[in-house]
Amino acid sequence: MPLAGALLLLVLMIPLVLMIMRANELFCLAIEGERVKVKRGRVPPALVRDISDILRAPPAPRGTLRGVVEDRRLRLYIDVPITEAQRQQLRNVSSMWPVAKIRNSPRAK
Repeated sequence: MPLAGALLLLVLMIPLVLMIMRANELFCLAIEGERVKVKRGRVPPALVRDISDILRAPPAPRGTLRGVVEDRRLRLYIDVPITEAQRQQLRNVSSMWPVAKIRNSPRAK
């Protein structure tokens, strides 16, 4: 019985852990070659267009790009193998967007 209780507690904790991990996440983008789609969160369409332009040449393979608030600034977590020049361009573009402006943008549909 104690093992079943521990397993039940573990299963019930999974949604809580996911909510805590995503508490500071502003958006998550799915990258598929030249296409960038909003998976969840709020992100200005102009920022999505800029990111799409950067990842267009050379095209990035499948992956995700997450925008997270750290130290009251936007930080990108890039889970896509891209060039160092593209990484720097993404950092430059994302630094121009204040967190408040991203939070007040329309929610992805």
